Amino acid sequence: MKFLTPGLHLKSMDENGEISGYASVFDVLDGHGDVVVNGAFKSAVADFGIGKKPKLLWQHDMHRPIGVIEGIHEDTYGLFVKGRLLLEIPKANEVYFLLKNKAIDGFSIGYKIRHNFFKNNRQYLTDIDLLEISVVTFPACEEAVVGEIKTDGDILQRIRRIAQKIRERINE
Repeated sequence: MKFLTPGLHLKSMDENGEISGYASVFDVLDGHGDVVVNGAFKSAVADFGIGKKPKLLWQHDMHRPIGVIEGIHEDTYGLFVKGRLLLEIPKANEVYFLLKNKAIDGFSIGYKIRHNFFKNNRQYLTDIDLLEISVVTFPACEEAVVGEIKTDGDILQRIRRIAQKIRERINE
């Protein structure tokens, strides 16, 4: 499996831990010397439509799923994804906190190459089998970022109330 880390722009978070942004962008030379060509995810989008969904992971660790991918589509800029962090998982809750506070903002993809070509010492990826999308600390492609984060305000309020009660009991 290969990795491509374009980045993640975080725009906002909603009450369900939803995140969205570009997991990959087109026509940008990444840190690995690869360029993703417009249309490279056509098969991945079609596969998604029939239920073959990429995994949402932390730092490409297959032992660290942190959520689910709920939508993907290509536009002229790149591969746009919508996912939902499963905030009941401690690592996902930690990732949410890091995203919210802008400590991290990168997306990266894990994939197998279906078709490619080389030109001027660069690899052009024309058809990608998308296996996973990860939230990462250091993306290879800085333009691929989380663009939007949505939070669960009710859960956060409950956590704050519980923390306040604990502080009050400690101070008694």
